[in-house]
Amino acid sequence: MKYTDIMGVSFVNGSIEEAVEKALHITEEHRSAYVVAPDSEMMIAARKNTQYMRVIQEAELRIPEGNGVMYAAGILGNPLKCRISALDFVSALMARMAEKNMSVYVLGRDYDMVETAGLNIQDRYPGLLLAGTDDGYFDNELELIEQINEVKPDLLLVGYGSPEQEKWMYRNREQLDVGLMIGFGDELPVVAGSAERAPKRWRDSGFEWLYWLMKDPKRFGRMVKRTNIVFTAAWRRLVG
Repeated sequence: MKYTDIMGVSFVNGSIEEAVEKALHITEEHRSAYVVAPDSEMMIAARKNTQYMRVIQEAELRIPEGNGVMYAAGILGNPLKCRISALDFVSALMARMAEKNMSVYVLGRDYDMVETAGLNIQDRYPGLLLAGTDDGYFDNELELIEQINEVKPDLLLVGYGSPEQEKWMYRNREQLDVGLMIGFGDELPVVAGSAERAPKRWRDSGFEWLYWLMKDPKRFGRMVKRTNIVFTAAWRRLVG
């Protein structure tokens, strides 16, 4: 597996198939490693917060989620082979895990959403064992960790949203008895069927942002902020 440094973050630089096989191998080692999928907003936030940057840097795999990251890599002269969305990555990983009758645990903030997502995962991947689901609301976080450790899932999907989910995985990795964890907050509603996904042709074209902007013009301000990483990369290229 090749890696390429983009602004202090070493990204996976390969195909989704290569990344999934690497993740499957890590999962089988069962050592509570975690995966992050930085997009433009996460990268900008990490550049402003050294602790959050450390959380991202210490992940076992860092997959390039956003188009902004891809553009920045190209501007810096270190192009990444392809964008790997967290949803596509996890879907492909669960398909491989289903072949081996491995298990998954779904953690989120909305009980109904988590339950529905778990049922949908069971339907789509019949060989994959649903080890459990939970909304994560415990008076004592140790109770949640103990509950997860009772079933020792091979994969833990943490749907808390960024940056909370990445910090949660980093903070609890030494206490958890799981194979692999990945932040899944933005993807969980899609799996549960309560949110749609942009059509594949838009995702593949690199203009997924335009699709969502046409659907909801109120996103414009947030999308402008996402371009910060591109301008930051351009400035770094100019000044060295």
